[in-house]
Amino acid sequence: MRGPGKAAGWLICLIILLAPVVVHAAAAGTVVDDNLTFPLGETWRLSVSPGGDLYPGYIADPLRPGFALRKLNVADSEIPESGDNRYAFTLGGRYGLLRIDAGRDPGMAFQLDVYGAFLGQFDVDNGTDNIGWDGLYGVILSWTDGAGLALKLAMQHDSSHVGDEYMERTGRERINYTREEWAAGVSYRFLDTFRVYGEGAYAYDLRNDALQEPGRVQGGLEIEDRDRFLGGRLGYYAALDVGAYEESDWDADVSLQAGVVVPVDRFLQTIRIGTFYRDGRSPIGEFFQRRETWWGLGLWIDF
Repeated sequence: MRGPGKAAGWLICLIILLAPVVVHAAAAGTVVDDNLTFPLGETWRLSVSPGGDLYPGYIADPLRPGFALRKLNVADSEIPESGDNRYAFTLGGRYGLLRIDAGRDPGMAFQLDVYGAFLGQFDVDNGTDNIGWDGLYGVILSWTDGAGLALKLAMQHDSSHVGDEYMERTGRERINYTREEWAAGVSYRFLDTFRVYGEGAYAYDLRNDALQEPGRVQGGLEIEDRDRFLGGRLGYYAALDVGAYEESDWDADVSLQAGVVVPVDRFLQTIRIGTFYRDGRSPIGEFFQRRETWWGLGLWIDF
């Protein structure tokens, strides 16, 4: 089994394994804090569709799933015949399926999430042509001790494509960049506003063995005070993300982001408005051999 079918198969197996637990507990289900919750013995409980993440995505990561609209001002690019003015869109999100915890606040907990996203860039200088886009999805199993430490294990899929208009204009053909990987991460939040993290990944399925390599590492630092101003209705944040791929000779990819954050309850989790900077390989996988430097303004919404 290759490609999307492999990751989908793992997800189906995981759901099948968890189904008996849900069915067994369903008879005693109750609603707690707007979540459907089932007891698991005397101490633990199972929540369906819990709000929030135990292991949040990395703020400055250009592949972070969610909704984002950014205006890119390109200072330097190795992508042939591409313009200096672009729009970048991310459409998607992350959804918590199940959480098991001891009902304490704070307390130890496990959570199963799924995510999916579309990431694309559009060239304003060339008729707003689509340069390329990536389709992302994955499954995340996370754990927290309730005191700042969090771990994750994930299966992640990235399938990249060249934009039709860019392909017609330049003759660029697709190299079939697809990456499916196992990823493990550790995150620690301290002093209320700081977070550090590190992640390592190894790809188990690569579609272009001649160009792609399995290894990947990532790390970063975040500072966030969500309720500093206006009686808790406005805050600030700054984030640094550094990544490196074996297939790019472990050259560092640096992303920075800073701005204001608006915490929103219920359906929306967070709205961010800020500025960003990127120096590294293109986040569009089809152009991973091309490095770029750009900066700009953006809007990010987490669901």
